[in-house]
Amino acid sequence: MNCIFKDKAELQAVLSTLWARIFDTPAITKSLSETDIIVQFRFIDFHTSMTIQAGQDGYRASWDIEVSPDVVMILTSETSHRFWMEELNIPLALASRKIVAKGSIQKALKLLPALKPAFALYPEVLKQMDKHHLLSTRRQPPKKRKRSLFTFRKPTPPPMEHLQPFPLNVHEDPRPMVPAQVRTAEATLLDLYTTMCTIRAFETHLAEAFQRGTLPTEAIHLSIGQEAVAAGVCLNLRPTDIINTTHRGHGHIIAKGANLNRMMAELYGKAGGLCEGKGGSMHVTDKSVGIMGANGIVGAGYLLAMGAAHAMKYRGENNISVVFAGDGSVNQGMFHEALNMIQVFDLPVLIVIENNLYGEFTHVDRHSADPEIHRRIAAYHIESICLDGNNPGTVFSTIADIVGQMRIDGRPRAVEMKTYRWHGHMEGEPELYRTSEEKLAHIQNDPIKHLRTTIIQNGMASEGDLNSLVQEITRHMEEAVQFAQKSPDPVPGDLLSRVYAPEEASIYKGTIPQESLGPHCSYAQAVHDAIAEEMTRDETVFLWGEDVSLGGYFNVTDDLKQTFGGDRIIDTPISENGIVGGAVGSAMAGLRPICEILFADFLTCCMDPIINQAAKLRYMTGGQATIPLTIRTPVGSGIGMAAQHSQSMEHLFSGIPGLIVVAPSDAYTAKGLLKSAIRSNNPVLFFEHKLLYAEATPLPEEEYTLPLGKARIAREGQDATLASHLLGVSICRDAARILSSRGFDVEIIDLCTLYPMDTETLLASVKKTGRLITVEEGPITGGIGAEVISRVCTAGFHLLKAPPVRIGAPECPVPYAKNLENSMMPDPVHIADIAEKLISG
Repeated sequence: MNCIFKDKAELQAVLSTLWARIFDTPAITKSLSETDIIVQFRFIDFHTSMTIQAGQDGYRASWDIEVSPDVVMILTSETSHRFWMEELNIPLALASRKIVAKGSIQKALKLLPALKPAFALYPEVLKQMDKHHLLSTRRQPPKKRKRSLFTFRKPTPPPMEHLQPFPLNVHEDPRPMVPAQVRTAEATLLDLYTTMCTIRAFETHLAEAFQRGTLPTEAIHLSIGQEAVAAGVCLNLRPTDIINTTHRGHGHIIAKGANLNRMMAELYGKAGGLCEGKGGSMHVTDKSVGIMGANGIVGAGYLLAMGAAHAMKYRGENNISVVFAGDGSVNQGMFHEALNMIQVFDLPVLIVIENNLYGEFTHVDRHSADPEIHRRIAAYHIESICLDGNNPGTVFSTIADIVGQMRIDGRPRAVEMKTYRWHGHMEGEPELYRTSEEKLAHIQNDPIKHLRTTIIQNGMASEGDLNSLVQEITRHMEEAVQFAQKSPDPVPGDLLSRVYAPEEASIYKGTIPQESLGPHCSYAQAVHDAIAEEMTRDETVFLWGEDVSLGGYFNVTDDLKQTFGGDRIIDTPISENGIVGGAVGSAMAGLRPICEILFADFLTCCMDPIINQAAKLRYMTGGQATIPLTIRTPVGSGIGMAAQHSQSMEHLFSGIPGLIVVAPSDAYTAKGLLKSAIRSNNPVLFFEHKLLYAEATPLPEEEYTLPLGKARIAREGQDATLASHLLGVSICRDAARILSSRGFDVEIIDLCTLYPMDTETLLASVKKTGRLITVEEGPITGGIGAEVISRVCTAGFHLLKAPPVRIGAPECPVPYAKNLENSMMPDPVHIADIAEKLISG
């Protein structure tokens, strides 16, 4: 053992003199008097101990006495010297067991700020005692290791650009602003006719363009014959009202006031399109006039409309959220979850069902247990009526009354519109499911012809006036087509734009320190405090999920309702689609929701709102949508709840563009990363490990955040790199201590953010160690470790001295029996054995 002090007497003399100086310094004793504490330092190299007693009863330093200390620090004299010379990283020393601490560590850590002035005293004491040999000590550089016999050729490393999932710190160019087409007076039947004819002309062109092959799609869904519904509803809305629509949504979007030129350009896939050519027919959006967007997922609009209405009610607005959907959507679980939550929370949602008799190719009589859809909606105690959707005047006036009443009472309503689409489910399909006679009968009931007749009979306009109006619409449509055809195509550089919303640089810049100093705090409390601090900071933040007002299953959110009230801490039904889908809608409408999903296993119940909505909507809308959403959920095994409550789900979501996946390993990273996640303008899936909730680590007393997209070096080492996340990091720390006792020094990388993955930190570590081992709780096939190794081998194959190794669970579900469940977990001794074999190679 290396002893830099000559003997025990020299150690005792130096430290006795130092503590005498400390106790004679008022600035230090004033702070020490605030805490009664007994700390004992046991020096294992000289078999002696020093006991410090400080507090209101005075200050003493004693050697080799029998006492019951609050804290015991077991260390060597060299470690003590390095500490006082400020050469020792305290958290790293604790992690590497250079200091073994016993007792109330939280109490001991409170002494460190008080002792800060003492560091300047130590060199003075050494000079005073003529101990210049101690002043001149420096950490010796490590001995040069022999070159490994196992080597690779060293190819030129490939560029790393393709390893970056997205550019985190690049602020996008702002979208060009298009003035909203604001109506200055109440609409008339003539306005209704104009809008319906515009929709018909627009979609007639699309049908012809599709036949000519000039549209860049093989799926275009037209609503010709259904124009009265779109116009009759939307002409009763304000620009501040919000609509969500379907893949058959051109008519609704035109009627709500979207820019025709840019809408046409979007369908032609042009850069000047409303969504910059990234959304197309099924995802057209125009936020400037309250169009939250069309959606290619049948039934998704219900959830988004519900969430948008929640935002309206949250802010006390007198606006309405409208969802257009087809008859086929009422058999989706999203429909039922959304309607239940709309009624439970009494939200201002107008549900408009366009029953055109066919859900894609299947008649309503064969796809619905009750084909009278308004009766199904009424089962949720939502006022629901049925209208002739091909009677423009009736639709227009009835919706006017409904909307007026909703603005007064803020309650939901529903309308089933009986209508018919003249064209097939999509252009080009053979329509084998219906007869030409059926189609012809419905075409005779043309809503535009009926309205034209009514206008002329009532003297509102002449035949010539209406012909001139149609000619003007035709001219505008030709201009829109010319605009689209002349618009430039998106440039290749636009491919990766709009995937993520721009952020404040602080959310991604910087590094994550190895450890933190401060009072100890549990993982659960750290998550609780992060939520509380962000809710205090930003009133647009709210939390909802199952039983969150009572703390949730793991009691993390306990007492938050008492602080923030039931409008911000909201218990939801057991409806994962509704929880996440509604939160997506609220986020799009300007709030910052935090969702809690009871167990990560239940993420499978809400995959669509996470993957198809939250992760994609910004891109599909060409940057119009921003989704500042945080989804929290506990993950992992170890509590005896078997396969459906114990899975490691994080690998299923890592690699979804538009989504950020975070997996903190301790209280320090949990709090700092959760605060950044809540502040992020992008959807973040935040995994919390069940077994870590009770673990405690030091947290700074001041407010702090930690950067997303960064890994941290949890332990430095030279012989191999262990990369892990969540519970695996603490298991790797245990393995590192075992390896240290065997004479090996490994580095631990805490991934922290799984997507985007911090490739640079991994490569820098492997460059130093030459060896890589990944550790995870889930099965290794398709796991996080596979991605880590792929990235390192792709960009840093020449850095490796040995083949990388993956350690994970067996390829089976998590069992219930405790001994079997335990055998699934990574084992520190097993990890140490593999690492030793790899290093010794």
